[in-house]
Amino acid sequence: MRRLLLTAAALTLLAPAHALSTQAGTAGAQFLKLGAGARAGAMADNFAALADDAYAAYYNPAGLTQLNDTQLAGAHNSLFQGVSYEVVDFAVPFGREERYSRNAVAVGVYYLSVGDIERRTSDSTDPVGTFGASDGAYGLTYAHAFDHKLSVGLTGKYIAQNIDAYNARTFSADAGALYRLDPDGARPVSVAAVVKNIGNQADAFVAGTGDPLPLGVTLAAACRVFPKRFALDLEASKYRDTDVFFGLGGEYTHPFNDNISGALRFGYSSLRKDIDGLNGIALGGGLSFYKASFDFAWQPFGVLGDTFRYSLIVRF
Repeated sequence: MRRLLLTAAALTLLAPAHALSTQAGTAGAQFLKLGAGARAGAMADNFAALADDAYAAYYNPAGLTQLNDTQLAGAHNSLFQGVSYEVVDFAVPFGREERYSRNAVAVGVYYLSVGDIERRTSDSTDPVGTFGASDGAYGLTYAHAFDHKLSVGLTGKYIAQNIDAYNARTFSADAGALYRLDPDGARPVSVAAVVKNIGNQADAFVAGTGDPLPLGVTLAAACRVFPKRFALDLEASKYRDTDVFFGLGGEYTHPFNDNISGALRFGYSSLRKDIDGLNGIALGGGLSFYKASFDFAWQPFGVLGDTFRYSLIVRF
Protein backbone atom coordinates (compact mmCIF):
# COMPACT_ATOMS: atom_id res chain seq x y z
CA MET A 1 0.00 0.00 0.00
CA ARG A 2 2.83 2.39 0.83
CA ARG A 3 4.26 1.89 -2.64
CA LEU A 4 0.90 2.51 -4.31
CA LEU A 5 0.36 5.70 -2.31
CA LEU A 6 3.82 7.02 -3.16
CA THR A 7 3.25 6.26 -6.83
CA ALA A 8 -0.07 8.11 -6.78
CA ALA A 9 1.58 11.01 -4.98
CA ALA A 10 4.36 11.17 -7.55
CA LEU A 11 1.92 11.53 -10.42
CA THR A 12 -0.28 13.98 -8.53
CA LEU A 13 2.71 16.25 -7.92
CA LEU A 14 3.09 16.73 -11.64
CA ALA A 15 0.58 19.51 -11.00
CA PRO A 16 1.89 22.59 -9.17
CA ALA A 17 1.39 22.58 -5.42
CA HIS A 18 -0.23 26.03 -5.36
CA ALA A 19 -3.11 24.62 -7.43
CA LEU A 20 -3.82 21.67 -5.13
CA SER A 21 -6.76 23.38 -3.44
CA THR A 22 -8.49 24.44 -6.65
CA GLN A 23 -7.54 22.71 -9.89
CA ALA A 24 -5.38 19.68 -9.14
CA GLY A 25 -7.28 16.44 -9.32
CA THR A 26 -9.61 17.70 -12.06
CA ALA A 27 -7.88 15.66 -14.80
CA GLY A 28 -6.73 12.08 -15.16
CA ALA A 29 -4.06 10.37 -17.28
CA GLN A 30 -1.29 12.42 -15.64
CA PHE A 31 1.36 10.31 -17.40
CA LEU A 32 0.63 12.30 -20.56
CA LYS A 33 2.67 15.17 -19.02
CA LEU A 34 5.87 13.17 -18.50
CA GLY A 35 7.75 14.26 -21.63
CA ALA A 36 9.76 12.09 -24.00
CA GLY A 37 13.47 12.24 -24.90
CA ALA A 38 16.37 13.07 -22.59
CA ARG A 39 17.54 15.92 -24.81
CA ALA A 40 14.33 17.83 -24.14
CA GLY A 41 14.24 16.49 -20.59
CA ALA A 42 17.56 18.19 -19.82
CA MET A 43 15.93 21.45 -20.93
CA ALA A 44 13.04 20.86 -18.48
CA ASP A 45 10.92 19.69 -21.45
CA ASN A 46 10.99 23.12 -23.10
CA PHE A 47 11.28 21.96 -26.70
CA ALA A 48 8.14 22.94 -28.64
CA ALA A 49 9.78 25.68 -30.72
CA LEU A 50 12.95 23.64 -31.42
CA ALA A 51 11.37 20.20 -32.01
CA ASP A 52 13.90 19.00 -34.56
CA ASP A 53 14.24 15.28 -33.80
CA ALA A 54 11.91 12.27 -33.65
CA TYR A 55 10.64 13.26 -30.19
CA ALA A 56 8.91 16.21 -31.86
CA ALA A 57 6.03 13.74 -32.24
CA TYR A 58 5.43 14.36 -28.52
CA TYR A 59 6.46 18.02 -28.06
CA ASN A 60 5.22 19.55 -31.33
CA PRO A 61 4.26 17.30 -34.25
CA ALA A 62 4.82 20.16 -36.72
CA GLY A 63 8.55 19.98 -35.99
CA LEU A 64 8.89 16.62 -37.74
CA THR A 65 9.21 18.42 -41.10
CA GLN A 66 12.63 19.63 -39.91
CA LEU A 67 13.98 16.07 -40.12
CA ASN A 68 16.10 15.19 -43.13
CA ASP A 69 16.44 11.47 -42.35
CA THR A 70 14.46 8.61 -40.82
CA GLN A 71 14.91 8.39 -37.04
CA LEU A 72 14.25 5.66 -34.50
CA ALA A 73 14.25 7.02 -30.94
CA GLY A 74 13.89 5.32 -27.58
CA ALA A 75 13.95 6.69 -24.04
CA HIS A 76 13.89 5.29 -20.51
CA ASN A 77 12.84 7.37 -17.52
CA SER A 78 13.63 6.05 -14.04
CA LEU A 79 11.08 7.54 -11.64
CA PHE A 80 10.22 6.71 -8.01
CA GLN A 81 9.36 3.54 -6.13
CA GLY A 82 10.08 1.29 -9.09
CA VAL A 83 7.95 3.30 -11.53
CA SER A 84 9.40 3.33 -15.04
CA TYR A 85 8.40 5.26 -18.15
CA GLU A 86 9.41 4.19 -21.66
CA VAL A 87 9.12 6.04 -24.98
CA VAL A 88 9.60 4.90 -28.57
CA ASP A 89 9.19 7.27 -31.54
CA PHE A 90 9.79 6.31 -35.17
CA ALA A 91 9.68 9.19 -37.66
CA VAL A 92 9.93 9.11 -41.46
CA PRO A 93 10.20 12.36 -43.45
CA PHE A 94 9.49 12.40 -47.19
CA GLY A 95 9.14 14.90 -50.00
CA ARG A 96 12.59 16.25 -49.24
CA GLU A 97 13.24 19.87 -50.22
CA GLU A 98 16.52 21.76 -49.94
CA ARG A 99 16.20 22.67 -46.24
CA TYR A 100 13.15 20.79 -44.99
CA SER A 101 10.85 17.86 -45.68
CA ARG A 102 7.48 18.52 -47.23
CA ASN A 103 5.82 15.74 -45.19
CA ALA A 104 6.58 13.43 -42.28
CA VAL A 105 4.85 10.58 -40.48
CA ALA A 106 5.63 9.07 -37.10
CA VAL A 107 4.42 6.44 -34.68
CA GLY A 108 4.95 6.75 -30.93
CA VAL A 109 4.53 4.66 -27.80
CA TYR A 110 4.53 6.21 -24.29
CA TYR A 111 4.28 3.62 -21.52
CA LEU A 112 4.30 4.06 -17.73
CA SER A 113 4.32 0.97 -15.52
CA VAL A 114 4.79 -0.25 -11.96
CA GLY A 115 4.72 -3.82 -10.73
CA ASP A 116 4.68 -5.82 -7.50
CA ILE A 117 2.14 -3.61 -5.72
CA GLU A 118 0.98 -5.49 -2.63
CA ARG A 119 -2.69 -6.50 -2.64
CA ARG A 120 -4.74 -6.46 0.56
CA THR A 121 -8.35 -7.54 0.96
CA SER A 122 -8.75 -6.33 4.55
CA ASP A 123 -7.28 -3.92 7.09
CA SER A 124 -4.15 -6.01 7.56
CA THR A 125 -0.39 -5.69 7.21
CA ASP A 126 -0.26 -9.06 5.46
CA PRO A 127 -0.46 -8.81 1.63
CA VAL A 128 -2.48 -11.23 -0.47
CA GLY A 129 -0.31 -11.42 -3.57
CA THR A 130 0.69 -8.53 -5.81
CA PHE A 131 -0.62 -6.71 -8.88
CA GLY A 132 0.60 -4.18 -11.43
CA ALA A 133 -0.55 -0.95 -13.05
CA SER A 134 0.23 0.64 -16.41
CA ASP A 135 -0.68 3.63 -18.56
CA GLY A 136 -0.02 3.68 -22.29
CA ALA A 137 -0.53 6.12 -25.15
CA TYR A 138 -0.07 4.99 -28.77
CA GLY A 139 0.16 7.74 -31.35
CA LEU A 140 0.15 8.22 -35.12
CA THR A 141 1.42 11.58 -36.42
CA TYR A 142 1.33 13.41 -39.75
CA ALA A 143 3.13 16.71 -40.37
CA HIS A 144 3.11 18.97 -43.42
CA ALA A 145 5.30 21.93 -44.34
CA PHE A 146 3.82 24.58 -46.61
CA ASP A 147 7.29 26.03 -47.11
CA HIS A 148 10.53 26.46 -45.19
CA LYS A 149 8.80 28.80 -42.74
CA LEU A 150 5.45 27.23 -41.80
CA SER A 151 4.56 23.68 -40.84
CA VAL A 152 1.68 22.01 -39.01
CA GLY A 153 1.19 18.60 -37.47
CA LEU A 154 -1.52 16.39 -35.99
CA THR A 155 -1.28 13.33 -33.74
CA GLY A 156 -4.05 10.88 -32.95
CA LYS A 157 -3.61 8.82 -29.78
CA TYR A 158 -5.19 5.73 -28.29
CA ILE A 159 -4.89 5.78 -24.49
CA ALA A 160 -5.11 2.65 -22.34
CA GLN A 161 -4.88 2.58 -18.53
CA ASN A 162 -4.84 -0.58 -16.42
CA ILE A 163 -4.70 -1.33 -12.71
CA ASP A 164 -5.01 -4.97 -11.69
CA ALA A 165 -8.17 -6.26 -13.46
CA TYR A 166 -9.61 -2.80 -14.15
CA ASN A 167 -9.02 -0.74 -17.25
CA ALA A 168 -9.96 2.51 -18.97
CA ARG A 169 -9.77 3.44 -22.66
CA THR A 170 -10.14 6.63 -24.71
CA PHE A 171 -8.84 8.57 -27.73
CA SER A 172 -7.22 11.99 -27.95
CA ALA A 173 -5.34 14.27 -30.34
CA ASP A 174 -2.45 16.75 -30.31
CA ALA A 175 -2.07 19.60 -32.81
CA GLY A 176 0.90 21.86 -33.38
CA ALA A 177 2.19 24.65 -35.59
CA LEU A 178 5.73 25.91 -36.09
CA TYR A 179 6.69 29.16 -37.81
CA ARG A 180 10.25 30.27 -38.52
CA LEU A 181 10.34 34.04 -38.58
CA ASP A 182 13.75 34.42 -40.21
CA PRO A 183 15.20 31.02 -41.13
CA ASP A 184 18.07 32.56 -43.06
CA GLY A 185 18.98 35.17 -40.46
CA ALA A 186 22.12 35.26 -38.37
CA ARG A 187 20.07 34.25 -35.32
CA PRO A 188 17.04 32.30 -36.55
CA VAL A 189 13.89 32.64 -34.45
CA SER A 190 10.92 30.27 -34.44
CA VAL A 191 7.57 30.36 -32.66
CA ALA A 192 5.21 27.50 -31.90
CA ALA A 193 1.73 26.76 -30.62
CA VAL A 194 0.70 23.30 -29.41
CA VAL A 195 -2.57 21.93 -28.05
CA LYS A 196 -2.32 18.55 -26.33
CA ASN A 197 -4.72 15.87 -25.19
CA ILE A 198 -7.81 17.05 -27.03
CA GLY A 199 -10.53 14.52 -26.42
CA ASN A 200 -13.27 13.11 -24.28
CA GLN A 201 -12.84 11.98 -20.70
CA ALA A 202 -11.41 8.54 -20.10
CA ASP A 203 -13.74 5.72 -19.13
CA ALA A 204 -14.01 5.12 -15.41
CA PHE A 205 -12.05 2.23 -13.92
CA VAL A 206 -15.21 1.26 -12.07
CA ALA A 207 -18.82 2.33 -12.52
CA GLY A 208 -19.16 6.09 -12.41
CA THR A 209 -17.90 9.17 -14.18
CA GLY A 210 -14.43 9.07 -15.77
CA ASP A 211 -11.77 11.76 -15.53
CA PRO A 212 -11.22 14.36 -18.27
CA LEU A 213 -7.88 14.31 -20.04
CA PRO A 214 -5.24 16.93 -19.10
CA LEU A 215 -5.96 19.28 -21.98
CA GLY A 216 -2.95 21.57 -22.38
CA VAL A 217 -1.80 24.57 -24.40
CA THR A 218 1.81 25.68 -24.99
CA LEU A 219 3.09 28.85 -26.63
CA ALA A 220 6.82 28.86 -27.31
CA ALA A 221 9.61 30.84 -28.93
CA ALA A 222 13.14 29.67 -29.69
CA CYS A 223 16.24 31.48 -30.83
CA ARG A 224 19.37 29.86 -32.19
CA VAL A 225 21.60 32.50 -30.64
CA PHE A 226 24.65 31.02 -32.31
CA PRO A 227 23.45 28.68 -35.11
CA LYS A 228 24.64 25.09 -34.61
CA ARG A 229 26.15 26.10 -31.24
CA PHE A 230 23.67 27.62 -28.76
CA ALA A 231 19.85 27.69 -28.70
CA LEU A 232 17.22 28.82 -26.20
CA ASP A 233 13.55 27.82 -25.93
CA LEU A 234 11.09 29.88 -23.83
CA GLU A 235 7.60 28.56 -23.12
CA ALA A 236 4.32 29.41 -21.39
CA SER A 237 1.96 26.49 -20.78
CA LYS A 238 -1.24 25.56 -19.04
CA TYR A 239 -3.01 22.27 -18.45
CA ARG A 240 -6.64 21.85 -17.47
CA ASP A 241 -5.57 21.15 -13.88
CA THR A 242 -2.74 23.70 -13.45
CA ASP A 243 -2.18 27.41 -13.43
CA VAL A 244 -0.09 28.97 -16.20
CA PHE A 245 3.56 28.00 -15.81
CA PHE A 246 6.73 29.10 -17.57
CA GLY A 247 9.89 27.37 -18.69
CA LEU A 248 13.26 28.04 -20.25
CA GLY A 249 15.64 25.55 -21.80
CA GLY A 250 19.08 25.96 -23.33
CA GLU A 251 21.44 23.80 -25.36
CA TYR A 252 25.10 24.30 -26.17
CA THR A 253 26.58 22.08 -28.88
CA HIS A 254 30.29 21.66 -29.53
CA PRO A 255 31.36 19.88 -32.75
CA PHE A 256 34.59 17.93 -32.39
CA ASN A 257 34.69 17.13 -36.11
CA ASP A 258 32.22 16.63 -38.97
CA ASN A 259 30.78 13.45 -37.42
CA ILE A 260 31.14 13.81 -33.65
CA SER A 261 29.70 16.47 -31.34
CA GLY A 262 28.86 16.90 -27.68
CA ALA A 263 26.14 18.93 -25.97
CA LEU A 264 25.42 20.45 -22.56
CA ARG A 265 21.87 21.42 -21.61
CA PHE A 266 19.96 23.14 -18.82
CA GLY A 267 16.37 24.07 -18.09
CA TYR A 268 13.85 25.37 -15.61
CA SER A 269 10.07 25.01 -15.29
CA SER A 270 7.82 26.67 -12.72
CA LEU A 271 5.29 23.82 -12.93
CA ARG A 272 6.23 22.47 -9.48
CA LYS A 273 7.81 25.57 -7.95
CA ASP A 274 5.92 25.41 -4.65
CA ILE A 275 6.73 21.79 -3.84
CA ASP A 276 9.23 21.31 -1.02
CA GLY A 277 12.76 20.38 -1.96
CA LEU A 278 14.87 20.87 -5.04
CA ASN A 279 12.75 20.77 -8.18
CA GLY A 280 12.01 22.65 -11.38
CA ILE A 281 15.56 22.61 -12.68
CA ALA A 282 17.05 20.15 -15.16
CA LEU A 283 20.56 19.39 -16.36
CA GLY A 284 22.03 16.99 -18.86
CA GLY A 285 24.16 16.38 -21.90
CA GLY A 286 24.65 14.23 -24.93
CA LEU A 287 27.01 12.82 -27.52
CA SER A 288 26.33 12.47 -31.25
CA PHE A 289 28.45 10.00 -33.15
CA TYR A 290 27.86 9.64 -36.91
CA LYS A 291 24.29 8.29 -37.17
CA ALA A 292 23.50 7.94 -33.46
CA SER A 293 22.93 10.27 -30.51
CA PHE A 294 22.89 9.38 -26.82
CA ASP A 295 21.45 11.83 -24.28
CA PHE A 296 20.83 11.89 -20.53
CA ALA A 297 18.95 14.21 -18.19
CA TRP A 298 18.57 14.76 -14.45
CA GLN A 299 15.32 16.18 -13.11
CA PRO A 300 14.85 16.45 -9.32
CA PHE A 301 11.26 16.15 -8.05
CA GLY A 302 11.63 17.71 -4.62
CA VAL A 303 10.74 15.46 -1.68
CA LEU A 304 10.05 12.55 -4.06
CA GLY A 305 13.70 12.38 -5.10
CA ASP A 306 15.63 12.50 -8.36
CA THR A 307 14.60 11.18 -11.75
CA PHE A 308 16.97 10.21 -14.54
CA ARG A 309 16.19 10.01 -18.24
CA TYR A 310 18.26 8.27 -20.92
CA SER A 311 17.54 8.25 -24.63
CA LEU A 312 18.99 7.12 -27.95
CA ILE A 313 18.32 8.25 -31.50
CA VAL A 314 19.48 6.26 -34.54
CA ARG A 315 19.32 7.88 -37.97
CA PHE A 316 18.96 6.00 -41.25
